[in-house]
Amino acid sequence: MIRNGIVISQRLLKNNRGMALLIALTVISLIVALTIQFNKNMRQSLQTSGTQSNSIRLETMARSGINLGMAVLDKDAQENEYDSFQDSWALLADEDLSQLFAEGTLTLKITDNSGKFQINSVVQSKGPQQPGTSQAQATIQELDARNILWRLLRQEPFHLEDSAARTIIDSLIDWIDADDGDWEQEFGAESSYYQSLDTPYACKNGPVEFIEELLLVKGFTPELLFGTDKHPGLAPLLTTQGNDGQININTADPLLLQALHEDMTKEMAEDMQTYRDDENNKDKLASITWVSEVLPSFTGKNALKNIGVKSNSFTIFSHTQLDSTKKDIVATVHRNNQKTALLSWKVE
Repeated sequence: MIRNGIVISQRLLKNNRGMALLIALTVISLIVALTIQFNKNMRQSLQTSGTQSNSIRLETMARSGINLGMAVLDKDAQENEYDSFQDSWALLADEDLSQLFAEGTLTLKITDNSGKFQINSVVQSKGPQQPGTSQAQATIQELDARNILWRLLRQEPFHLEDSAARTIIDSLIDWIDADDGDWEQEFGAESSYYQSLDTPYACKNGPVEFIEELLLVKGFTPELLFGTDKHPGLAPLLTTQGNDGQININTADPLLLQALHEDMTKEMAEDMQTYRDDENNKDKLASITWVSEVLPSFTGKNALKNIGVKSNSFTIFSHTQLDSTKKDIVATVHRNNQKTALLSWKVE
């Protein structure tokens, strides 16, 4: 019996040792797993901390870029009283700014909003736009602006049908003008139309504040505004800044130049672009009279309307990058009397 007891005890001892070894291995495995996870979390925390630090640094750099862009615009206004693509602000995108910061890169680009079509210029008077007499009551500037938009929508690459172009213009007038249903344009839309949609909303009856807002206006589509694989969008030719309708012919896109007059052809617009890009003609861009030198037929009563050579609204794009972290700030500024003021900005 004792012998059997000893055998049983030895078996129990062996089992206990095996269990202890199993527990020890389990604990060791758990410690290793926890250590690996801890190291992983620490690395992620350090990376996150570094990314946040880089993000803060880049935003500071991008803000500095906006200030630099505004300073360039101020200096340019002191150098001349007209604006073209041969000015310092327009050439800023080609400048090497790497020496400004010990780490990271800064890229600046300034675009001229005054060389675009002012979408709010189709309504300049504050009174209602009566359907039967709106053309007679509207100011000459309004009519000129509407005609430019009409030609822009009808020509390539947009090439809208008459009814589609008319719907857009009339609906845009109703969207901007102050009345709400008293005098709806023939092809337009007031709140009664928008309230009947699956997702109802009111007609704004005020100026367009951002280009994407046009998607709320009857007739506008994402394909028209932002383009497709087959054709560019309308949005780059539009601005919400200003409503006097004046377009800087020194910086306007050839598509917009072509829409300035019913007799303007694509080839004529390209001739204007070629002339203003020639450095030998830089000083001649100080006056709109250079148009008659390029296109003698556009003089007198046939002269282009709503045109100028001075710009007061710009958009500054400030792009910064450090390692894999990027930061962008887009700012809209207004320049008046050689002083540039910040209107708005967006951090991206």
